[in-house]
Amino acid sequence: MQLTVGPALAGLAVAYLGFSVTYTVDVVLFLAAFYGLYTLPAMIPEGERRRADLRSIVEGWRFLKVAPNIRASFVLDIVAMTFGNPRVLFPAIGALLIGGGAVTVGILSSAGAVGMLVLGLLSGRVAAVRAHGKGMVIAVAAYGASILLFGVLLLATAVLPIEVGTDITEANVPALVIASVLLALSGAADSVSMIYRTTMIQAAVPDVMRGRLQGLFTVVVNGGPRVGDLYVGALSLTALLWFPPLLGGLIIIIVCAVFLRVYRSLRDYDALDPQP
Repeated sequence: MQLTVGPALAGLAVAYLGFSVTYTVDVVLFLAAFYGLYTLPAMIPEGERRRADLRSIVEGWRFLKVAPNIRASFVLDIVAMTFGNPRVLFPAIGALLIGGGAVTVGILSSAGAVGMLVLGLLSGRVAAVRAHGKGMVIAVAAYGASILLFGVLLLATAVLPIEVGTDITEANVPALVIASVLLALSGAADSVSMIYRTTMIQAAVPDVMRGRLQGLFTVVVNGGPRVGDLYVGALSLTALLWFPPLLGGLIIIIVCAVFLRVYRSLRDYDALDPQP
């Protein structure tokens, strides 16, 4: 609900209620969430207890040096989130290319999460795949292809402009539908890669190191999109809104092809014999 319905409702609220009301509602909801977290009871860890410190982080980095498959999965996720995350373009797309203003921004922001939700409902067949490494790389490549096609669509709307406005009734509806489908496909592909990546961490990493690696993975998941915002913002200075996703999608596909070629252990990864 937070990632699917939330952005769409936010787009409608901005369009019809304004930014001040929308942000006020957002602040109230966040305060309620923080209060709920604060009131949760303490959870006492079982077994040996160890205080988290910088040494734990260093141990996690050292383990990555001898864990090529896990290391490759982290790098692929960083590449995908850095070069294939066009979310900062959505306001400009809603104003200049597709039209529809804030409502279009909300729809585009929700599309990826909708793809994840649908994939989750249909993900039973994913468990039958044993080649998690190869499956993850192919899923990341599919993610890159979806973002590349999204860039091609934006290029088409720029080359063959249609009169659009900031009201949803003035949007280029066919382009909006195609863009939403492509972003939904990218979300579904990202979900598949996440399933395999997380399974590899849980199955191949020793118990004593799993928490450290999960912590590093959290840094990757949250840091990659921020670097991606910088990448997209910098390239957007060219005023070519289609260029960042088109180039980024192409980079992702090339990196995936190189990884399949170079990382034999990742290509041969077998879920029945998980190796980090």
